[in-house]
Amino acid sequence: MRITFVLPGFITVPMGGVKVVHEYANRLAERGHQVTLIYPLRLQTNLLYRLKKSLIRSYDRVTGNRPELYYTPIPEVVVLTVNKICDKYLPDADAVIAVGWQTAEPVCHLAAEKGRKFYLLQSFETYFKNRQAVLKTYHLPLKKIAISGWIIDEFQALNETAYGPLGNAVNANEFYLEQEYIERSTDLAVVYHPAKIKGAGDTLYILKELKKKFPKLTAILISSRRPYHCIPAWVDVHIRPDIDTLRKLYNSTKIFLHTSYWEGWGLPVMEAMACGCAIVAYRNKGLMEFIRHPQNGLLTNPGDRKKMIEIIKNLLDKPLNIHPLVKEAISTISLYSWDDCVDNFESFLTN
Repeated sequence: MRITFVLPGFITVPMGGVKVVHEYANRLAERGHQVTLIYPLRLQTNLLYRLKKSLIRSYDRVTGNRPELYYTPIPEVVVLTVNKICDKYLPDADAVIAVGWQTAEPVCHLAAEKGRKFYLLQSFETYFKNRQAVLKTYHLPLKKIAISGWIIDEFQALNETAYGPLGNAVNANEFYLEQEYIERSTDLAVVYHPAKIKGAGDTLYILKELKKKFPKLTAILISSRRPYHCIPAWVDVHIRPDIDTLRKLYNSTKIFLHTSYWEGWGLPVMEAMACGCAIVAYRNKGLMEFIRHPQNGLLTNPGDRKKMIEIIKNLLDKPLNIHPLVKEAISTISLYSWDDCVDNFESFLTN
């Protein structure tokens, strides 16, 4: 098959949904499909969204964020940077896939020669300020494929059909156990995102309160760009780490703290689990696709910072309680296979 993925802009920072698309692109190409990734420089969205993106680009220039594409696929995958999403710039194909709400409407308007039209749903993106614009894309005549069961449920509530769930997986060549708990030097790791819905404020509050209780507490913060928030000096900040560095950071850490209120799936949590971290997280719908409290992770209600502090305090006071969590987490991750995900994806594209 000739398969085209249309991504939501020119992606210069780590982004879980884009990483997932690259996994599909690489693995589909290895199976003999002709795969093209489209990176549009301009998105046909409203003025408010374009202004927000312009401000982010300015911030990246000021803070020295490199302006090149962050992800590089295997040589068999074609990468095209285009001015905008339209017939002129996209190749003819058998299937064309919108990735993100920003790409859905222009993909819907493409000519039939560009392929059967699909919409890859990696979240239910109504948390954006332009909620109505997002909802409008969910009613477009595109074949919708969801990674998570909870997204399918949301579409049923809209009287729309989303096929799946595809599931998700961790690349076992990238994320795996290298270091046992007893050898780990860092108490906590967090992944930072400035959006309110990702809980950055909660993360920083929890870290500061724990530091009061444990003066020798150590923590690392992983971010795709320089943080907007003021980060305590004792927290070790890592910006845009490569895969090998990220694996080593996970493997140096005892507990992975995740305070996001909303996730389509939660790929960084899976990566941390594969590397032997104990998970303490908010009970968002994405994580509930693969975390079973209290077997393979410990969950609290979103916003319950006091309970999360209590859970982490107990783990740090009684480190032997971490071992069964980690053992079960690694076992859970082994159940999720990229081969299975790609099998499912192929079947949706062809049937």
